[in-house]
Amino acid sequence: MARHTSHVQNQPFDGQHVFCAHIYKIGIIRCVDVPRSVSGQWKGRTHVPVHGWIEGIAMRGTLVRRGRGAFRLHVHSRIWRKLGVDAGAAIEVALGFDAESREPIVPEDLAAALADAPPALQAFRTLTTNLRAALVRWVAAAKRDSTRKKRRALCVRRMHERAARAGKSRLADKSARERRPKLK
Repeated sequence: MARHTSHVQNQPFDGQHVFCAHIYKIGIIRCVDVPRSVSGQWKGRTHVPVHGWIEGIAMRGTLVRRGRGAFRLHVHSRIWRKLGVDAGAAIEVALGFDAESREPIVPEDLAAALADAPPALQAFRTLTTNLRAALVRWVAAAKRDSTRKKRRALCVRRMHERAARAGKSRLADKSARERRPKLK
């Protein structure tokens, strides 16, 4: 099999996981099932970062569990629309494990604002990588310094609120456990 170079990471890609699959819909999301022979490579994981191609179009995504040890891949709309295909179409998929970190680089001003508020920083760290990246992009996309400052303050405030809600739910869980009768 020919070696390819990933346009996503500029790393060699050996095409070891190439398969054909049919697109199907879950709500508005288009997905393909990853064969069990490929899914078995990542047994015990819940989310698997991958890179590769769908019908020759470079992609980067995450495999998610679909049950019984198998995974599914969500096909981004930019890909299926560009290919002119939809649910029911058969496509060729080439996947490889994506070892590159997906952690967003937090700008210094946002990092400093979060560091000044430890509960907010802790709440920020509990967010998924994608949500952290979206928040970083939102703050960084501000064109004016005043807008960036407002967004940074709002981000810190929302993280404080999130931490407070998490603290209340932990306290509620603890008090509910204490009220339960103990079985002998």
